[in-house]
Amino acid sequence: MGFFKKLLGSGNNGGKMGDLLQQLTTDLSLDTNQANEIKVLFKSFKEQRAGIKSAGGERSQILAARQAMTEKMINLLSPQQQDIFKQNAGKYDSFLQQS
Repeated sequence: MGFFKKLLGSGNNGGKMGDLLQQLTTDLSLDTNQANEIKVLFKSFKEQRAGIKSAGGERSQILAARQAMTEKMINLLSPQQQDIFKQNAGKYDSFLQQS
């Protein structure tokens, strides 16, 4: 899906991850539990990614971790939210690539 191409970055409110979470919350009308669960998934992915990089891991390992996170996130969403998410995937990619 290419959704989390540039997930990590610096900035305010958790960087691009925080900005993305805010956008997802608005677009998908996430409830508090969903938003918190997604925040935990983002944090876990960030830690996994750092661990893979520091161990000299390959890009394929990062992509696999990202795919696993995305699947877990989609499973948290209702069918209607999943449809909205899929329709807006390109928007989220662009959102993350902004400086």
